[in-house]
Parts: sequence; structure tokens; C-alpha cells
Amino acid sequence: MYQGRGELDRAPCVEAPAPGASLLPYGVAHFGKSLFWHSSELVFAFFLTERADIPPAWMGAVLAGGLVLSALIDLIVGWHLRGASFTLARACRLQLAGACISAAAITPLFAADLLPEAWRLAWTALLAIAFRVAYALYDIPQNATLSLTTRNARERARLSALRLFFSGLASIVVATALVWLVSARSGGSGGFALAALGMSAIAIASAWRLTRLAPPAHVGAAATVPHQAATGGIGLTPLLLLMLVLSAAASAFSKLEPYYVSYRWQGQGGTIIIAASFGFALAQPLWFGAIRRLGFLTALCTAIAALAAAALGFTLAEPFGYYVQAAFAFLFGAAHGGISTALWACFADTVSRRRPTVSAPAFALLTATSKFGLAAASLAIAGWLSLVHYRVAGARLDAPMAGFPIAGAAAALFIVTCARSCRRRGSGDAGSWDRARSRQTSEMGA
Repeated sequence: MYQGRGELDRAPCVEAPAPGASLLPYGVAHFGKSLFWHSSELVFAFFLTERADIPPAWMGAVLAGGLVLSALIDLIVGWHLRGASFTLARACRLQLAGACISAAAITPLFAADLLPEAWRLAWTALLAIAFRVAYALYDIPQNATLSLTTRNARERARLSALRLFFSGLASIVVATALVWLVSARSGGSGGFALAALGMSAIAIASAWRLTRLAPPAHVGAAATVPHQAATGGIGLTPLLLLMLVLSAAASAFSKLEPYYVSYRWQGQGGTIIIAASFGFALAQPLWFGAIRRLGFLTALCTAIAALAAAALGFTLAEPFGYYVQAAFAFLFGAAHGGISTALWACFADTVSRRRPTVSAPAFALLTATSKFGLAAASLAIAGWLSLVHYRVAGARLDAPMAGFPIAGAAAALFIVTCARSCRRRGSGDAGSWDRARSRQTSEMGA
């Protein structure tokens, strides 16, 4: 039933903490959400084909279908929230609801290997789609707080690095659990379901803790700083294109990691998966410093180039053993973390300079774009696995693990180059547009 806006947005605490006081609970809540995310990226494909015995083509259809539906739900939810007073308190409550529903879907999904084989395809398809829909309700409010709880570009870069550090920690936990499950060959013992149950408990508890915090006093206030070229002068549309391309590129590497470790190294090369997760987490302070010194765009291009170099090095290092490959996997994870930090901070900085009510639809558009890229990667990986005998010794899974990121990095650098070139040619029109926006803002303030 409809509730008054004041009742919906009432904070659960009466005392508002000082700015930055709730960063740790926010980071822990992002850790809980990221457990779900990294499970879907690292585990879903491998679990469906190798434990639930779903054919690769159907695996691709299930994952891509769920991601596309989740992207559409993102857009619908974001559009619905556009006219509301979308405060931090409301975002926290929506996040808790999304965490509970996501847990109710993902735990039985990872129990599919305990069911009779005839039921598995329908079971996994239904619950995978249900999880993607629920995750959209979990994801959008949590992401929108990136602009709701910060006041300037430096705070947004710091918070973006913090949340991605916790995301990296979640990736380490998921990767470690996956390595153990792959090495122990415990797919039929319910090990995946037990891991999902523990993950769900952490996600719900951390989301609940965040609801007990009141928003900082500055949340929802209009930005008073002058508009700056937070996007490095390339605009929002190129940022969305970059998110689309780079999400697909990095996802292809992540989805193939369990297959590569399981069949190329017979489960003994789990350090490759764990190293990539450590790189993602531990490099965040370095990327925050790079953004401060070099700016968003230069840091982003540096990370993109590092991603391509790491992917190429990963393939060339295959004859030297999995420890050498793990070093390049660490670099790949670090580069992926830099890309994520720069893109999210840049986008949040731009969104924060608009009305607070646009936060939810803006981040919904960003996450939907990312999920379309992930859906494309799922289909591409499923097609590759359907064409090759990836379970036999000597299958070159490292080739697509490198090929997709290199192609994505090349496309991303091309997008940046074209966007900056177009921006320079249209600088006169851009200046007129900015002046018109400034006049409109002044009139609204008056």
C-alpha cells in the first residue's frame, strides 16, 4: 500500500553521523552484495555445466536471458524511483529487501546438483532468472548511495575505491571457496549450496546493519560546487559504451577461469583465480592515488592498457607454469579494479551534480548497460565451449581468456579516442550547452 513520502524516508536513527562515519558499514554491506555478484560471475557458468550437467548452449541461454531480464528490471526500477525523494534511508531499506529475496533465490539454485537430472534445467532456469530480478532490487539502491553520500569528486573517488576494495575481498572469498570446491570435487555433496547459504547470511546481516544508520546531514543537498569535466571531457554516452565493452571483456576472463583451472591444471592451479581477486582488492589504493594525480580519463586509459597487457602475458606464460600465470592474473585483477574504480567514480561524480532524484535511474542505466555486456559475454563463452572439447588435456582455454579482454581493451581505447576527438570539434556547442544549463540552474535556484 502507498505510504506517505515522509514515512517512507524517515531514518531509523535520530542522530546523523558525521560525514564518513558510515563508510565502514557501507563497505561491509557492499561486501555482502558483492558475494552474490562474484558468485554469479565466477561460479554460475561452471556450476551449471560441470555440476548441474547443463549443456553449454543452454547455460549461455540461461545466463544471458537472466542478465537481459535483470537489466530491464534495473531500468524499470530506476524509472519508478525517479520521481520519489530517494534518500539514503530509503535506499538502505530497499537494499535489505533485495538481499533477502536474492538469498531466497540463489541458495536453492546452488542445490540443483542434488536434484534428479531431468529437473535440473527447468530448476536452474527458473531460479537463475528469479535471482537476477531480485538482484536488481538489491543492486540499484546500493549503487545509488555512491552519489547520495558524497559531496565532491574526491569523496566519490575515495568511496568508489573503498567499495571496490570490499568487492575485491568478496571476490577473494568466492574464489577461495570455488577453488576448494573444484579441487575437492564436492559438486554432488551440496557444497555449493552450503557456501551459498553462508554467503546469504552475510549479505542479509550486512544489509540490515546499514539500515540502522542515519544518512549524513549533507545527503540530498544540492551540489554547490561548479560543474567540472568529471568525465574527462568525453561525455556520458561514451562512458556507457565503455561500461558495455569492458564488462564483456573482463567477464569472459572470469567465467573461463574455473574451467581453465579445473581442466588445464586438474584443479591444482587455484592460485590463478585467487590471484586475480587479490589484485582487484589490493590495487584500489594505488588507483585512488592515480585518479587524484592523473584524473579520471588518464587513469582509466592506463588501466585499460594494463588489462590488455596482462591478458596477453597470461597466454604467453602458459608454458612456465601456473604460478607465473598467477602473477599475470594478479595484474589482470588489478587492472580490472582500476577500470571499475575510474568508471564508477566518474559516473557518480557526474550524477551527483544533478538533482538527487536522478540517482536511481542514472545508476540503473549504468548497471543495465553492464548487464547487457555480461549477457553478450555469456553467449560468446557458451558458443566457444560448445565448439571445443574443453574437458580434454591440452584444450587452449587461455586463448579466449586473453582474446576477449584484448579485443575489449582495443575497442575501449578507440571509443575514448573518438569521444575526445568529437568533443573537441563540438567544444563550441558544448560551451553553449553548459552556459544554457548554468542559466537554467540559476533560475531554478532563484
